Amino acid sequence: MRYIGVDLHKTNFVVCFLNQEESFRLETFPLSKAGISRFTSELSKDDAVAVEVTQNIYYFYDQIKTYVGRIVLVDTYWFAIIAASKKKTDKADALALARFLKLDHLPEVPVPSEKVRQLRHLLQARETLVGLRTKLKNLGHAALTRARDCAGAFGICFRCCQRTAAKAR
Repeated sequence: MRYIGVDLHKTNFVVCFLNQEESFRLETFPLSKAGISRFTSELSKDDAVAVEVTQNIYYFYDQIKTYVGRIVLVDTYWFAIIAASKKKTDKADALALARFLKLDHLPEVPVPSEKVRQLRHLLQARETLVGLRTKLKNLGHAALTRARDCAGAFGICFRCCQRTAAKAR
């Protein structure tokens, strides 16, 4: 059985293949169909893989899940070894993931179903849009306030709202 640690990025992933005797091999693959295909050709059903949870984790997970016996998605916020590491390199992170996978001491994230993933994606998009709407409103209000303050400094009467102007009469 091999323990495989994967440090996943947007364009590539660094892999540490650790065997029972603690000898290891490090390799970098491009995060593309060809790179994943080359990676999966080296896997067997006896292997266990640990991967840091990142933005593209589910794409990677879906590509390799049929080739290995176990995949552990690691919550990096709870895995302080990587976060507090003084030697913060991709290779060191991959090796740490493989070693702690062998010890079975990794904070595991459950894998949601495809429907839950899609729902999360939609809710994230909605949250982003609502945040943008609020930001634009605040920018508009700030611009009107600055314009009113500047006009007042020059002795100009400036009313930013028709309703306010009607009530003032």
